[in-house]
Amino acid sequence: MSVRESERALAELLDREAIFDLLRLERFWRDQGEWERLAGCYVEGARVRTTWFDGTAAEFVEASRRMARNGRHSKHLITPTHLRINGDRALAESLGQIHNRSTFDGVEVDMVQHCRFFCRLRRTAAGWRLASFEGIYQRDTIQPVDPGQRLALDWDEVRRHRPSYRIWAYALSREGYDVPEDRVGDDRPDLLRAFYAAEDRWLETGADG
Repeated sequence: MSVRESERALAELLDREAIFDLLRLERFWRDQGEWERLAGCYVEGARVRTTWFDGTAAEFVEASRRMARNGRHSKHLITPTHLRINGDRALAESLGQIHNRSTFDGVEVDMVQHCRFFCRLRRTAAGWRLASFEGIYQRDTIQPVDPGQRLALDWDEVRRHRPSYRIWAYALSREGYDVPEDRVGDDRPDLLRAFYAAEDRWLETGADG
């Protein structure tokens, strides 16, 4: 390997480590309620879309702060997995889970959302920062903490929601959140194909849409 090739390989490795650290810390700062550090993970004007939120990163930080203040605390597990870098732009897709403990009609429950986290990233003067954050939903589960307790859900209401995030949507709707049915998920290959195509165009050209 030539000196130039070695330097290029080292630069790519450093970029990869910096991006993967950023992806892990973004979720960690949110879970820990470190709101200023969470905001610092994003470029100005970055977009965030999850089951319950669609807006700018700055708005997401404030909405997350309010959610935590109202007593809903989730923990995120994230495994950065697939990274593509094109100059000062990058796309990263991570395997993920969201864990939440709540109470349904007096029954304590654990809920798990299985998903992927997809992000655009930009290289800035301060280093790599997120330009977008999107959840891609797969499936979710719910079970009582005490296996001897019976969990009574309105399954007719649960089934009104998308299979990829119906437990999450049902639980959030009970808390007053609006959860649209148009989020990207494995149960809607049409949405997923269009989403990936738009992200590929952005990586290649920097253009949205």
